[in-house]
Amino acid sequence: MSKLAQYLPKINLSILMVLVFVMPIHLRFIPVLITLFGILNIMDGFVNKTFSFSHKKIILTGLLFFFIHLASVLYSNNKSIAWFDIEVKLSLLIFPIIFLFKSPFIIERKKWVLISFVLGTIVSSIIMLLFAYYRFDGVNSQVFYYAKLSLFHPSYMAMYFIFSILIIIRIMDKDLTKLNHRLIGYSIILFLLILISLLQSKAGILSVIAISFYYMIFAFIRSKALMLRISFFVLAVSVSLIFVQKNNRLQSMANAVEKISDEGRTSGSTGIRFSMWKVTIQEIPKYWMFGVGSGDIKEVLFERYEEEGLTEAIEGNYNVHNQYLETFFGQGIIGISLLLLLLFFGIQEALKKKELILSGFVILITLSMGPESMLNSQMGVVFIAFFYYFLFSFNTKQITS
Repeated sequence: MSKLAQYLPKINLSILMVLVFVMPIHLRFIPVLITLFGILNIMDGFVNKTFSFSHKKIILTGLLFFFIHLASVLYSNNKSIAWFDIEVKLSLLIFPIIFLFKSPFIIERKKWVLISFVLGTIVSSIIMLLFAYYRFDGVNSQVFYYAKLSLFHPSYMAMYFIFSILIIIRIMDKDLTKLNHRLIGYSIILFLLILISLLQSKAGILSVIAISFYYMIFAFIRSKALMLRISFFVLAVSVSLIFVQKNNRLQSMANAVEKISDEGRTSGSTGIRFSMWKVTIQEIPKYWMFGVGSGDIKEVLFERYEEEGLTEAIEGNYNVHNQYLETFFGQGIIGISLLLLLLFFGIQEALKKKELILSGFVILITLSMGPESMLNSQMGVVFIAFFYYFLFSFNTKQITS
């Protein structure tokens, strides 16, 4: 038993590092790794007595958020679709339970888990560029942009890269004292910012700018000169890349917003989103208490899309492309209240502990869920659920190696 108690934490840490490393590369092995880590982490919890029910408000709110989705299966007409939605959202149930067992061994090496994710994003970006170069025929440069470049949906990929930047900033601020080491950090940040620009994710570009402003304000208030310099670097590079690259999608979004304000409707991805949001907002009052249920969201909305002539949304089988509206329409006032509470408790706890990476992560997912239904796919829900509960459950004032 003593040998088991000694080796379990080390095995768990290894699995955890592999899990976060492959997260931005490929989803195929994620369920197996989650299952393996969950079983061994709970075993370690019983063997080494690592159970700790901390952050009760966050854990209970998160679990209730999952169970309100589960309850909505009961009044969904399309049971198969509803159960598939529950399967996708299982991470919202699994991670808060797994992370009730907090191994001190992993807490002391939390930094290495975060570094593993950064390494995974770097590897994924190299794979993306190699694939694009392989497909490049010397003429069509579009293979280096947007969906043709990205391994996943560009908005999810950009979200991963932004979080990696937040991790690097954290490490630069806490651990890197030598100038040449910091220059490596700046170089990696620059590389990831260029990738975010190439992905042309509107949500990603706007998120990194917003978080940079937040970091600058935080650094100014707390008189953190290094953090202020890093934040200004991220902001300056992000804005410069917009002008240098002349981001077509951002320009299209600006034109669409202007046309919407003038005419009330427009085409393109922004126009379609606006039209879908408008229809959803009109339908929410009819089902405001409990929602239509997880399985019936598209069926109900597609009827209205047909009336409004939104054929592209129907043919593309689009979700609402806004997690807040999606949750409100699917699970009613209870569902959206729990989601907002989860984000509020998260930012409240992060600000209370003055942990910048925690608040930066919560801001990132809050903004990312605006133009995308991030909890409707494994790409979003695994990332959000894992790091949300990991960062809070394994939070320490000092991260040591």
